[in-house]
Amino acid sequence: MIKSKKSKLIPREYDEVILKTDELVGLMDQVDETHFLPDYGVETPEQEKKTMAMAPISIDEEKVVYRPKDSQ
Repeated sequence: MIKSKKSKLIPREYDEVILKTDELVGLMDQVDETHFLPDYGVETPEQEKKTMAMAPISIDEEKVVYRPKDSQ
């Protein structure tokens, strides 16, 4: 039996990712190779506060990346 490796998407601007905390965020601007400014949304005061803080997040191998088909 041959095991196939899952292809891993490399994060880029405008992707959506699921963080280890199970939060879904959009990647707005790329700061460097592994850091992005996140968009947590504004549906709750907590999300809005995190988004407005503009604190870069690091994308590492343990985070799941989602990219809509039309942006590939």
